[in-house]
Amino acid sequence: MYSRANRSEAGPGMYVKRHAVVKDGKRYVYLRLVEAYRNERGTVAHRVLRTLGREDQLKASGQLEQLAASFARLDPPPIGTRRHVGPLLLVAHYLARLGLVKLIDTAAPMRGRAMLTHGEVIGALVANRLAGPAPLYDVAGWASSAAVAELFGVPAGLLNDDRLGRALDALAPVAERVRGEVALAAASACRADLSRLHLDLTAVRFTGGYTDSALVQKGWAADRTIARQVKTLQAATPDGVAVYYRPHPGARSELPCFTAALEQLAAIAPPDVVVVADSGMGYLGTLCDADTAKLRFVVPLRADTGWAARFRADVDGGIDALPNLDHCARRERRLLPAQRTRYRGLLRNFEATHPDTDTRHRLRVAYIWSSEEAASVAAGRERALATAEAGLTRIRNGLGGRYYKTRKQVDDRVAKLIGPRIADLITVTTATRGAKPTITWHRNHHTIAAAAELDGLYAIATNLPDPPHTELTATDLLDIYKDQWIVEQRHRDLKQTLHVRPVFLHNDDRIHALIAVIGIALLIYGLIEADLRRALGPDTPLPAILPEHRDAVPTARAVLTTFAGLHATYTTTGLVLDRLTPTQRLILAHLDIPLPWPETRPATTTSDQEHP
Repeated sequence: MYSRANRSEAGPGMYVKRHAVVKDGKRYVYLRLVEAYRNERGTVAHRVLRTLGREDQLKASGQLEQLAASFARLDPPPIGTRRHVGPLLLVAHYLARLGLVKLIDTAAPMRGRAMLTHGEVIGALVANRLAGPAPLYDVAGWASSAAVAELFGVPAGLLNDDRLGRALDALAPVAERVRGEVALAAASACRADLSRLHLDLTAVRFTGGYTDSALVQKGWAADRTIARQVKTLQAATPDGVAVYYRPHPGARSELPCFTAALEQLAAIAPPDVVVVADSGMGYLGTLCDADTAKLRFVVPLRADTGWAARFRADVDGGIDALPNLDHCARRERRLLPAQRTRYRGLLRNFEATHPDTDTRHRLRVAYIWSSEEAASVAAGRERALATAEAGLTRIRNGLGGRYYKTRKQVDDRVAKLIGPRIADLITVTTATRGAKPTITWHRNHHTIAAAAELDGLYAIATNLPDPPHTELTATDLLDIYKDQWIVEQRHRDLKQTLHVRPVFLHNDDRIHALIAVIGIALLIYGLIEADLRRALGPDTPLPAILPEHRDAVPTARAVLTTFAGLHATYTTTGLVLDRLTPTQRLILAHLDIPLPWPETRPATTTSDQEHP
């Protein structure tokens, strides 16, 4: 350990020196405060001012951390030192608005004396995730070059691995409480609208050995493969603010994750909150429970709820009888009307019975048909049939060979090849002729035609009441459900922009706490985007926010990138910020973020001097 206090490169000063002593065969290290000075002859000499104590005892008592913090805070960098500010200017503003440090310190107070509270450490980790997203490695190295000490009052030298680990350990037991309080702070201090929440589940994959982990487990991923993962559930507002982000064991199914989230959201959201989710929540039992709890929802029903049979019975004429709906997806607004997806739909009453309690609930269902979905389903079915027929052809060509000598070998391979999705669409017949297996197949065109009758049709269930002075329509439900892309976009931001992976942790509590930290970072990420778009106005572009100075509706990713090159420099008069670009200045003005330090003065030209 070596630290200088108020010392120029060539002049005298004080520093801490490690001094080793061997006593009774054991080696001890003492820390001494040493002063360098010039004697009468002008040469540099050293003298011990005080022995601070034994290094191991100072570390165990926490006094070593206090000493390090004292030197870090008292020793300003040399003149000319530059600090990377970047997006930290925005992050510090939103951390203060949320009151995150105080909130965490209240939930996880420190025991004993320390120079950094858990809230300060967690705040620094949130800033790291937004300003320098990378694995939880060498955070102190990042903080030493960034303006962390200047903006957050957190010396970089104190953000060592041990201190980060202790902060995560302290956060883990209170993570759920912190999640709820941060969501409420976002609503009260940052105007996040919790009246409608979009829920979605994703998986964060892990590599390495997690044999004893109850959180990192093997489970089905979105690409229909089994992988070691942690499932995470997110709840986002319609303007893209992820107010809730929670991990679940990787092997857990969707239903328990949604059930646990609904219980927590019911405690923090307003009484009339509307929950929007995908079909993972579309079980009749789950929807009946939500209806009993007076929780409003807009959720597509699963196929096994029997909604298709209800549609055939309730709607004469089938899909052709559905009226057209006036809905245009955001991504298709620039297309010609003939190129856009066509929608048809109808709202019908839907009486649901709870499978366990037999209680009846009066819901409503919007039967929605989409031309894009119809084409996708038909193409998928044809691909599945073509793949199966190609596999059957390979089996036929190999009959009597080393892999298909017996009928049982053929039947085993056919069972793996023909999945439940197409089992009714194709008939395969195997037999034995002259000690050699045979195989034939044909498509069931009648069954295929029957299945194609409902291509592109899905059912969206709800218990929403009619709006004041009007009636709820199928278009209303479709508009609400189609905003589900917002939470899916936040999943992509989580994995691509905030770099949630890889995670170099093997302790479940710390993984749980780190995901809570990333969730807070994702919330701030969404607040930046939502506040800036609200200040500009709906679909209003921000000048020169994209590369090559192109205008665009701002995204949080583009905003963070805009500030990437911003630095501050130590001068004789204090810190001075680089000259802001017009786009940076406009963003700060719209977000009402004041500058913590003055800007560098523009260069004065000869013309300016002659014409003041």
